[in-house]
Amino acid sequence: MYQIEEVAKKTNLTKRALRYYEELGLVSPSGRTESGYRLYTDEDVTHILHVKNTRDLLGASLQEIKEIMDLGKHYELLKQDYFSDKHANDQHVGEKLRLLTELEVTLRAQRDVLQEKLNKLTEMLQGYDEKLTRITNKKRELEKEIKE
Repeated sequence: MYQIEEVAKKTNLTKRALRYYEELGLVSPSGRTESGYRLYTDEDVTHILHVKNTRDLLGASLQEIKEIMDLGKHYELLKQDYFSDKHANDQHVGEKLRLLTELEVTLRAQRDVLQEKLNKLTEMLQGYDEKLTRITNKKRELEKEIKE
């Protein structure tokens, strides 16, 4: 188990950021010492790195990351319920259908958050591409003038 100082070094986050992530419900230390210091497992560190990478990769706000993670947890719980023995026989077909529908809704919600980010990134890329095209065209014009 690691104390917060070690986790801060491993994740390249500040102790303050780790506490803030905990306050938002994004991460949770697995335990505490007798004197109340946070203790993290390797799994906790992996989870913190996932949150950090999602933030960095998507440019997502911490609230958006929390929404994605909450949807992911909900999805996993529904999936476990779907595959549990209590729905194994045919009399629970209606319940299985309800769970599949809820799984679909949950997954679509996660996808929609990511699609929105992708759309914004695509718009930004298009803007850069347009600027680059204008620069390239202007350069060609000027190079033509030089040659004449």
